[in-house]
Amino acid sequence: MKKLLFIISFWVYVMSVSAQTDTIKTDTGLQYYIVDEGEGEKVQEGKEVTLHGIGTLENGEVFWETRESNSPFHFVTGTNSVIKGVEEGVSKMRVGDRWIFILPPELAYGDKQRGPIPPNSTLIFDYEVLDVSDPKKSIVDTMLVTIDQQGVDKALDLYYDLKNKKDIFNFRADQLNTLGYKLMNEGKLEAGKVVLELNTKEHPDNFNAWDSLGEAYMKLGQRNLAIESYEKSLELYPKNSNAVEMIKKIKAKEKK
Repeated sequence: MKKLLFIISFWVYVMSVSAQTDTIKTDTGLQYYIVDEGEGEKVQEGKEVTLHGIGTLENGEVFWETRESNSPFHFVTGTNSVIKGVEEGVSKMRVGDRWIFILPPELAYGDKQRGPIPPNSTLIFDYEVLDVSDPKKSIVDTMLVTIDQQGVDKALDLYYDLKNKKDIFNFRADQLNTLGYKLMNEGKLEAGKVVLELNTKEHPDNFNAWDSLGEAYMKLGQRNLAIESYEKSLELYPKNSNAVEMIKKIKAKEKK
């Protein structure tokens, strides 16, 4: 019911904005409405953009959001790290802007299925630019080299040493999360778990960090710890449907 109410309220908001605002259409087919205009730094190629957003299908189904989960999205412009419509649209914005974009399939995922997004979907995004900054060096590559050469314990020592260089390195939760999954995908489950444990210690209010740690524990067969991690993730973000499903699966296995 809460999800349905969220979808309805968001669509009432979108429709009210579109009724009051002129639609702008670019040569590529991208359409957008300007909701709020900011006065901050303009987005430029090669800069890292931090934003809040909500993504929906044409039927109003929400497939992605950052506001309620308090998990801003980051990407570096000009690096092909986001879909074409997002790159084009966000490049026109500045800090403080809040715009609604309508992306035809050719500016989104085309005829490919992408998670809950069906092929040939038109996507609607509500974006608000929070910050524009120079990209920092990823902690992932630096720690990965140390893990491969000296082990994960040495990498943890390096992490704490480098924390004094926050003007150079990026220490966000998504960085450690990426490293943890990279290690697990390479079959280094124990090292991945250690990195994800570090992530929850460094970012205890990040729901996704706890969700990822839950997955690591589950893959290692540590079911009780997995449930505890997923429950912590749900405490921080009750709409985390993945955590709900994983807890059900773990408890179902325990009954067999």
